[in-house]
Amino acid sequence: MDPSSRPSLEPRFRLAVAAVLVMWAVGLVLAEVVLQVAASAAVLLALVLAARGKLKLASDVRAYVFASMALCAWQLVSPALALALGTSSGWPRSARYGQVLDSVAGAAVASIGSVGVPWVALAGTVAVGWLFAGALGMFQNRVRWPWEPPAFLKLNLSRLHENFGTEQSPRYAAGGVFFHRLRFAHGAIAALGPALAILGGSEVARRRVLAGAVVLGMLLSIYNAFARAALGAALLVSVVALLLLVRGRLRKVGLALIALLVAFVAASPAWRLRLAKALGNVFGGERELAMSVGWGLVREHPWLGVGFGNHKSAVLASQVQTGITELLATDSHNLWLTAWAETGLVGLLLLLSVHVLLGWALVRRFRAGSLAATGALLSFVGFHILALVHYLPFHTSVHLSFALVWGLGLCDGSEVLRDEALAAAPVPESPSAREAGA
Repeated sequence: MDPSSRPSLEPRFRLAVAAVLVMWAVGLVLAEVVLQVAASAAVLLALVLAARGKLKLASDVRAYVFASMALCAWQLVSPALALALGTSSGWPRSARYGQVLDSVAGAAVASIGSVGVPWVALAGTVAVGWLFAGALGMFQNRVRWPWEPPAFLKLNLSRLHENFGTEQSPRYAAGGVFFHRLRFAHGAIAALGPALAILGGSEVARRRVLAGAVVLGMLLSIYNAFARAALGAALLVSVVALLLLVRGRLRKVGLALIALLVAFVAASPAWRLRLAKALGNVFGGERELAMSVGWGLVREHPWLGVGFGNHKSAVLASQVQTGITELLATDSHNLWLTAWAETGLVGLLLLLSVHVLLGWALVRRFRAGSLAATGALLSFVGFHILALVHYLPFHTSVHLSFALVWGLGLCDGSEVLRDEALAAAPVPESPSAREAGA
């Protein structure tokens, strides 16, 4: 075949990247396994692009990518080091160990996104998917599921039947297509940031209307899931978005709507009971117990930890003394404490460097006017609010939801979501693209 007649590799790469990113967006609301397949494909694509010399990344993005790779590498070897040094007695479960891939997922999105991102297709997929998931959550909130979920969901039916209301007016755990209410509600925080960014930054009226509907649907979904930390994070992120993106009367209207939502929550007997239990949970309750046991692991093995994924087995070894339950033993209910207990001070510093570099890169692009970076930065804020009382990487679906949003925030071209006229016009080369080319 004449070499000149062969199809260019660039369109093939762009098509493959678009397919992977859209699949990832579908997975945000459909199933965890879809997210895992998309993340694996993104990592593979990134490696292929790197091997072919197709990656052109700005210096701050490269720093984030290399830090993510270093964290992943340390997580990979930490169980072997823990075994060799006697700080653990076994290898983590394969599913838990496989979560090391999540550490490079955001970097993979930022890398393959340098080829091109189907912004409108992604925004439409997430919007339609979350509106459907929100409607399903409303149904789940009021109807007691009569059937057993499929085995591959690994969900106890009693979780679906947990009643947060009264016998006369029951309100069940609502988890959308995911069924698990915490995975559903925490994943909503990831997608909430981009929706708020479009609501406050787009110049196309119908896109703002659709984004507003998605934001409202997400807030109602979190409310129906009875996820206290997620609701608090969602409200705080919404306030930050109003302060950053909106001025004048619209800001006052937005703040008034948030105040009404807070009043609506306070008026709910079920939510008042949930909020009353929250303080007891942190001070003297289950969450304090989980954190105190995690601190015990840190004091015993501060430098290298007990090995990535070994938190549960290490904690259960002291169950007789601490009284920790099997459910609470999964993590320390805090991102930083769990990372320190499992991967030691080395892993903690690597994790810190990943998030500092990511945050700095997002702030730079936010200041330059990137709509994707604005949404990713809002999601970044929500993630770290939740991370104070949850170890979010434990749920792969949650962590990969944030990874997609963060990675996209480091890509160029999201201006097409701001002004429809720009979609048909050539996008000027951004400072980050010029820096990468240099």
